[in-house]
Amino acid sequence: MGSVNTPQILRKLGDNEHFSSSRHNLGIYRCVTVSCRYSHPPSSLPLGTSISPTFFAALASVVKEQPMLRVGITGDDTNDAHFIHIPSIDLRDQVSVIAVPCQSVQEYEDKVAEQQGWEHDQQFKDLAVRPPWRITILRPSSDNADVIEQLKGQEDVFFAFHHSLMDGTSGRRFHEMLLATPAYQGQQVSSEPEHVLSFPEPTSLPENQEQVVNFTLSISYTVKTLWTALGPTFLQPPKQPIWNALPVDFSLPYKTRVKPVDISPEVLAKLLSACREHSVTITALLHSLVLTSLSSRISSPTEAPAFAASTPISLRPFTSPSMDPAYVTSLRCLVAATVHHFSPEMVSALRAPNADTNALIWQNAQHVKDHLDTKLKSLPHDDVSGMLKYVSDWFSFWRGRDGRPRTESWEISNIGVLKNPEAQGDVVRATRLLFTNGAMAAGAPVAVNVASVAGGKLTIGLSWHDAVLKEEVADWLTEDLRSYAAKFYETGKTFV
Repeated sequence: MGSVNTPQILRKLGDNEHFSSSRHNLGIYRCVTVSCRYSHPPSSLPLGTSISPTFFAALASVVKEQPMLRVGITGDDTNDAHFIHIPSIDLRDQVSVIAVPCQSVQEYEDKVAEQQGWEHDQQFKDLAVRPPWRITILRPSSDNADVIEQLKGQEDVFFAFHHSLMDGTSGRRFHEMLLATPAYQGQQVSSEPEHVLSFPEPTSLPENQEQVVNFTLSISYTVKTLWTALGPTFLQPPKQPIWNALPVDFSLPYKTRVKPVDISPEVLAKLLSACREHSVTITALLHSLVLTSLSSRISSPTEAPAFAASTPISLRPFTSPSMDPAYVTSLRCLVAATVHHFSPEMVSALRAPNADTNALIWQNAQHVKDHLDTKLKSLPHDDVSGMLKYVSDWFSFWRGRDGRPRTESWEISNIGVLKNPEAQGDVVRATRLLFTNGAMAAGAPVAVNVASVAGGKLTIGLSWHDAVLKEEVADWLTEDLRSYAAKFYETGKTFV
């Protein structure tokens, strides 16, 4: 474990970083998790729960290169939290391995999903002396020869991290960086790797989001946003009711559930081709498919008259030219979001007995794509991220959400495509990427998280707050998304 005598302050957390730091301290959102399935060449996978010198060497390379992996957080129970220097990190404190007994491939897959949820439920401890990230490696173990044959050379590497350090895209980049290190690309490593990393001199950090994205706010947007947030409810126009499961309730047990949906390369290729033909993105299509599923499964106009859903947006394309060039590709948090509204008319159209559901799916995907395009053209002007500076007390802000209706029905976050490094010979390669958000106690009841491996499968990670969303709703979504994709692959034109 790292230790400090006199904490060395690096910089104060920015507005967006305080947004996440306060949530972690309150226990209402604890970490982001991006797990990656690594396929090892024959005989190169360590046995049991040992950690190979190759892995430690690769991890040391990434930690030395990435400042946000070498910091702690002090004062996270205040509105004046700071990143602090950690002079020594023992990688053995950051990494653990679990051997997973299983009698079938499906049993192992279920354990992977369970572990992904478990990662989200843990709060980081000792933030001032230990960096708030960890790695857990799951390896299948079985006395069934057939199962061993199907899972040979495979392990799942879970990277769980405090959201103040970085965003989901950085979680994907972490795995890309790890796989691209010389240690994983065939370079010989010492049998006695470097476990304890020393950083005697304080590091400089990537700037916070507000320093590198030039948010601008019009007077009309500012006044409207503040009035909506702070003005008396009885003086505001009534809001369109939406399906949002249960109201925010911080007293509920915090437990994240996860269900992955794998889309094979063949099915994905056909879906992507159709998206190009209809001039929409896979994210827009997934929003439309979730809308179709929930409109049908939760069919009561009283319970679900309309829906609203959010899409996180990477702010990397919107950074200022003045950003420190040393940190352009660094792991960091640069993210905003936008909300799409699906009106009662749109929902009723899907529920109509004579509905042309397949046509409506593409129509609603276009609705999302058009809204995203409009948002992307306007950024970084009039975005709520630019309003975070007006929040003086994040803890009061979050407690003010307790008991209120949720403002969204679901979230779809897509962290993009992991690219394996170009390599000659037998090296470790990624074959699956599973990304999930933890239970959003003050946010949407369910998250639809998307990640893929270039040339491989796309994985949708459904994650939800166990005490908020009925499991049957998650089961419906899982079943429908699989069914829609399979039907489209089979027919080439219809989802239902």
